[in-house]
Amino acid sequence: MMDRPSESLSEDPDTKQLFNDALSCMKDDPEQAKGLLRKAADNGCTASMVLLGDILIDGNDDEKAEAISLFTRAYEAGNNMGSRNLGYCYALGMGVEYSKEKAAEWYRISAEDGNARAQCNLGVLYAYGHGVELDYAKAAEWYRRSAENGYSRGRTNYACLLRDGKGVERDPEKAVYWFEQSDSPRAKRLLAQMYLGGNGIQKDVDKARELLESASEKDRKAMFLLGDLIYDEDRDRAISLYKRSAEKGYDEAISRLTELSLEVPPKKTRK
Repeated sequence: MMDRPSESLSEDPDTKQLFNDALSCMKDDPEQAKGLLRKAADNGCTASMVLLGDILIDGNDDEKAEAISLFTRAYEAGNNMGSRNLGYCYALGMGVEYSKEKAAEWYRISAEDGNARAQCNLGVLYAYGHGVELDYAKAAEWYRRSAENGYSRGRTNYACLLRDGKGVERDPEKAVYWFEQSDSPRAKRLLAQMYLGGNGIQKDVDKARELLESASEKDRKAMFLLGDLIYDEDRDRAISLYKRSAEKGYDEAISRLTELSLEVPPKKTRK
C-alpha cells in the first residue's frame, strides 16, 4: 500500500484546515475533498500533495499523470512519502512504466531519508534480487533499520533473516524478540512455528497454540495450522478453521478439505 498521510505539517493554519476538512468529507464527498486538497497543495502542503496523489492514482490516465506529478512535487519539497510512493508506482507500473530498477532508486531515496516502509521495501528488493542484485546482507541491514524505525513488516522480515541466518548471523532469540515486537498476525504465526518445531528455542506447544489462536483471527495460514494442531481434540472446530482458510484462498486448506472428502467453500472476494 502507498503511504497515506493523516495530518498536515503546514505551518499555515488555513492550509492545515483545508487538509483536515478534506479528510472529514473524503468518504461522503470525494470530489469536494479533491478540491480542498488541490487548494492546500497549491499552498505548499506536501501532505495534501501525497494524499491527493493517493486518490488520483486509481483514476484515468490524466489523473494518474497528475498523481505522479503530485508525488514528485512532494518529494522535491522534502516529503519522503512522495518518493516512497513513486517507488511503489514503479514497482507496480501504476501511472508510469513498470520498472523494479526505478522502484529501487526511489525506495532508496525515501529509505535514506528515514521512511520505515521504504526501508522495508528496499530490503524486499535485495532479498529477492528485484531491480538490484540479490544481497541478503543488504536486505538484513534495511530490514533492521525499518524494524528499529518501528515498522511492523520490517520487524517481521528482519526476524525471518535472524531465524534463518540469511545475511546476518543466525540468532533465534533475537528473531523471537523481533517477531514479538512486530505483533502482526503473520509474525505471531511464524513465531508459533518456531515454538512448534523448537527452531533454535525451547519447544512450547502451549505458547504456539496461544499465538495461533490470536493470529488465526486474520491470518489464513494460521487458521490452517491451528486446525492441524487441534484436529484430534476438536475435529469440528478444526474443519471450521480449514474452511475459513479455504475461503481466503489458502491452497493447503483446500487440499486438506479435499483429502477429508469435505465440501470446499467458494473463495470469498475482498471488498
